[in-house]
Amino acid sequence: MVEKLKTYLQQAEIEKALSIITDNPEILELEDDTKSTGFLLIAYNGPAKVLKKAIELKKSFSFYEAIIAGKIDVVDECLRKNKNLINHHSTDGFTPVSLAAFFDQTDIAKLLLENGADPGLAAKNPSKVNALHSAVAKENYTLCELLIEKGGDVNSTQMQQVTALHSAIHRGNWEIVQLLIKNGADPSLKMENGDTPMAIAKREGFKKIEKFLADLKID
Repeated sequence: MVEKLKTYLQQAEIEKALSIITDNPEILELEDDTKSTGFLLIAYNGPAKVLKKAIELKKSFSFYEAIIAGKIDVVDECLRKNKNLINHHSTDGFTPVSLAAFFDQTDIAKLLLENGADPGLAAKNPSKVNALHSAVAKENYTLCELLIEKGGDVNSTQMQQVTALHSAIHRGNWEIVQLLIKNGADPSLKMENGDTPMAIAKREGFKKIEKFLADLKID
């Protein structure tokens, strides 16, 4: 049944995905051969409409599932019971605060940071993302600013040597680009393929960002 759900998600058959989880809510707890539950498959691969329904149907949440689902009360309760969870990677390798950032759960990210979450910890999987990379991917300026304030390294790299600045420029996010540069992002750093921030800005046609970088005298 989980494989059928996975197929529906891959083929963007939203109504079929909604139908199978509504008729069989237990599918949210079942695991595929990679140990991903139906809920996590939806969270990572499904549209918002299906995730919303899954959250409504799900009866209980683990610490990491609660972060994804925006269940701040559950997250808080889990931390009260076990403070060691704060920087403990999930089974798929992500830190709690990085998960919160990736799923745009700003309030939960704030809670985690207040409880000592390390914004600089990288994922223990091939992505190597940290919370700042995730926040940039979601173009969440408020969270990017907070993560930097809490000590996030603006020049840390994820897979393929991508920095937060490379990512922000790729998205054409002028405000986040400025924030990163203001806080020490290095415009000369190259990705694994040799791309610099300037090269990305030129290729994507972001003239305002290109001029901004040119004024910094960086090629």
